[in-house]
Amino acid sequence: MKTFSLLEKTTMKTNKLMMLTLACTATSLAFAQNGTTLKEGDKAPALAVAKWSKGKAVKSFEKGKVYVVEFWATWCGPCKTSIPHLTDMAKKYAGKATFTGVSVWENKKDNSDTSYYAAVDKFVKEMGGKMDYNVAIDGPAGTMADTWMKAAGQDGIPTAFVINQEGKIAWIGHPMSGLDEVVGEVIAKKYDSKAAAAKRKAEQDAQGGMQEAAQKLQAAMESKDPKAVISAYEEIIAKYPQAKPQVAPAIFTALLEMDSKAAVQFGKDFVASTKDMDAMTCNMIAWPVIEKEGMSMDDYKWALGIAEKAVAMTKETDYAILDTCAYGYYRTGDKAKALAMQQKAVDLCEKDPKADGDMKKDLKSRLELYSK
Repeated sequence: MKTFSLLEKTTMKTNKLMMLTLACTATSLAFAQNGTTLKEGDKAPALAVAKWSKGKAVKSFEKGKVYVVEFWATWCGPCKTSIPHLTDMAKKYAGKATFTGVSVWENKKDNSDTSYYAAVDKFVKEMGGKMDYNVAIDGPAGTMADTWMKAAGQDGIPTAFVINQEGKIAWIGHPMSGLDEVVGEVIAKKYDSKAAAAKRKAEQDAQGGMQEAAQKLQAAMESKDPKAVISAYEEIIAKYPQAKPQVAPAIFTALLEMDSKAAVQFGKDFVASTKDMDAMTCNMIAWPVIEKEGMSMDDYKWALGIAEKAVAMTKETDYAILDTCAYGYYRTGDKAKALAMQQKAVDLCEKDPKADGDMKKDLKSRLELYSK
């Protein structure tokens, strides 16, 4: 189950998709870690990749050197978000740590189909300098996915592994959640792998009731009872706090369809309690409010403020985020800003060969709306 494949499409901004994302996330949270055989402190498995797409091949983990092995896929939205971050770290730690991205779980017909190699190579080439580190491809048999991801009980990507100077795994986690700090500490030989392993085991043990919590969440969603939904959400977050950035936006969108007042309060509480919210999360909070008819002007202004933060974070390079902000300007009466920003969104979308056709139509239709 590749949970995060759905998140790639969140910029299409449909409530139905958010509900699917929530359902998959809840299922992922309940994923049993039984059979995990690879953990912090263990010797890193071999880099048994099928093909090197970019950079210098890493044949083995040399003693005295630090390595980062990150698993990703071309279809994975969060992976695309983390790629520039990995590039920044690869440059920051040049000569001190070697970064390698391994493509896994790509779409294929069977365990002998290698046609996806070309798609991965094309993706890497198009990323250019944004993906400036070694890149490899897992074979159709999924050897790397099995010996690393499955062995470590990891069911979602992107996932990164840090290998220390002794060739042992020092850390396993999401590349956007502490990897930079960990790599620095491992290089300085100040990282405590045993403590990290104990912490992760405690987190896994705390998931004992996650299946029940996920079922309660699903039942609450079906009942359309805001209080029940929030209660089920709080139960999940209490047991799995790391899931908050993934689950909260979907809960927020669902609540908007039940009780807009309760939803906005939930959203404000989430934003106030979340430090360093990334642009994607900001967009997932702002869009449902801005898109919804009948919200108050205060609500639209609140959502616009969040959208403006997302635009600043992405430096006006993400057309989906620009689209959200432009709609926010339109909702709050600033049609001149709405038109100017929407034009930027349309122009960027037109230049993207991978842009979704429906997205292009939506952007253009709103441009026409603002032009009237």
